[in-house]
Amino acid sequence: MEHSNTILLIDDSYTKFIDGLSAVGKSHGFSIQAFASVREGIEFLDENQNLVGAVLLDLSFTPNNFEGLAALQEIKKSNALIPVLMLTGNQSEKEMALAVECMRSGAFNYVVKTNFDPVSLFLMLKVAISQYDENTERERHSTLKEEYRSCIANYEKMMQTTEMILLNIFNGKLMFQPTFEGRLKEFKSFYDKIKSKEQKEGFIANPFQRFSDLVGLRVVFYNAADMLKAIEILQSATDFVDMKTGKELVADDKGKEYGYRAVHFDVVLNKNKRLHLEEYQSLKAIPCEVQFKTIFAHSWSKVYHALSYKESEGMNLTEAEQEQLGEDFKKAAKNLESIEKDITTLCEKYHPNRKVIPNDN
Repeated sequence: MEHSNTILLIDDSYTKFIDGLSAVGKSHGFSIQAFASVREGIEFLDENQNLVGAVLLDLSFTPNNFEGLAALQEIKKSNALIPVLMLTGNQSEKEMALAVECMRSGAFNYVVKTNFDPVSLFLMLKVAISQYDENTERERHSTLKEEYRSCIANYEKMMQTTEMILLNIFNGKLMFQPTFEGRLKEFKSFYDKIKSKEQKEGFIANPFQRFSDLVGLRVVFYNAADMLKAIEILQSATDFVDMKTGKELVADDKGKEYGYRAVHFDVVLNKNKRLHLEEYQSLKAIPCEVQFKTIFAHSWSKVYHALSYKESEGMNLTEAEQEQLGEDFKKAAKNLESIEKDITTLCEKYHPNRKVIPNDN
């Protein structure tokens, strides 16, 4: 997470130097939000945690205000990691002793107001904010990893429960029982996805609620008719509801996309059907991404993904080879789609259970 170059200045005499400080700050890409009151400054920080990159805090205040050390401690209660630079009025023994005490209590550094160089100050602030970004990212990584470890067992249980339910509701209703592939996203992949999304969308506060694919279940069918029937069965059942709406399942149909061709559902257990039972209560609001594919589309995407993303050992394609790979797989996709139609037609013609399968031709 990268913090803004907004500096929170808390100093009851800030009006004496704010104009010059703001002008120099602006030339270095900084903006300053100033308050004479410590309480008002901390209220602003509480409401703008992602906006403020650092705090400039006066060491001494007028009566009925916080002294610098107490103010620093209050700021650190609000945000333990934010860098705070103390502003001292002079270099007296008392002021220096207080400044050192503030450093011991978590201040990033101190600056003497009577002789400081604004340019040097903002260079110091850049270093402080950069370190703040690193520390915040490190702490967030650690926090999310711990949360992942604490909840991953429930996600795995949700994957197994989803497979069990699908097996039950499909039983005897399809020509061929599909194959199931469960996938539990490793923490690194989960975290990398968060960072990738944040580059486009900005900070994501609750990634475990934001993403539905921490755990997924791929259901592979041997013909397209079985897959269509399974979609109908799943949507008419009441075991699951849509993760986002809490209502009937809505399919994310990618069935017409070149090569990939799949249908997705982001499901959670229906509280009225399952969650009242004790064995399911730990799965409340745990999502599972269910993906329906034919074996032909599955083969295409599995191999294409491995080759195009260099997952196969020893792959080192040039840019021209990558382009040719894409063209070759387009041709392969058309051939597989043709075979899929032929196989589906044969199943509908000869399989004993063909009459339960709707013919969409």
